[in-house]
Amino acid sequence: MCVALIGRVVEVAGDTATVAIDGRGRTVSRVLVPDAAAGDWVTVGAGWILERIDPTEASELLALYQGVEAPLGRAPVEANGGTP
Repeated sequence: MCVALIGRVVEVAGDTATVAIDGRGRTVSRVLVPDAAAGDWVTVGAGWILERIDPTEASELLALYQGVEAPLGRAPVEANGGTP
């Protein structure tokens, strides 16, 4: 099972992108979504950008994740995507 994470594209370099997820930058492939650009909200799974999502959906999903993580004692995910 793969869990998709929500992040914001910070930088694009060829077929890869740096995506801010949970305040950290992760280098992922954008081969599946080659038009993903800096500033886009995306879902990431297994090192790949899976899809672009609109900012409203990203905000709603991040709020949902926070609701799940809070009882586990994890720090909340920043809705702005953080900075790597």
